[in-house]
Amino acid sequence: MATFAVDSKRQQMVATGVVEPVMEWVDTPEGKRRPGDNQARQEGTGVPLWGVEVVYQSEQWGRVSTESVKVTVPAQAMPAPSLFTPIQFTDLVASVRVIRANGGLSTSWEAGSIAEMADSAADTRKAAA
Repeated sequence: MATFAVDSKRQQMVATGVVEPVMEWVDTPEGKRRPGDNQARQEGTGVPLWGVEVVYQSEQWGRVSTESVKVTVPAQAMPAPSLFTPIQFTDLVASVRVIRANGGLSTSWEAGSIAEMADSAADTRKAAA
């Protein structure tokens, strides 16, 4: 698997507002893997992991498109980014691997934390003031 550091300040990303717990993977008796019932935790710290969905613009072979990915982030409480607002991460990395079944590529994204985001609670407080 190849892993690449991504400068979150240069690669603009927008949060979709979708956040869900990352679940631990378990082995089945049939020898397959599936998401389990327990939320995954960061090794060493035990902090829960969350999948924060983001959209960013990509260019491949001169063709511009948008990509939607989930960035795995450790946080004690569930992050609450506002709908379609800019978001930045610290220590953001993208890992790419080849899918054996079809020869395609799969990318996973992980970050050390959320550096900046507009959250729903902060926007609600500002509106009330």
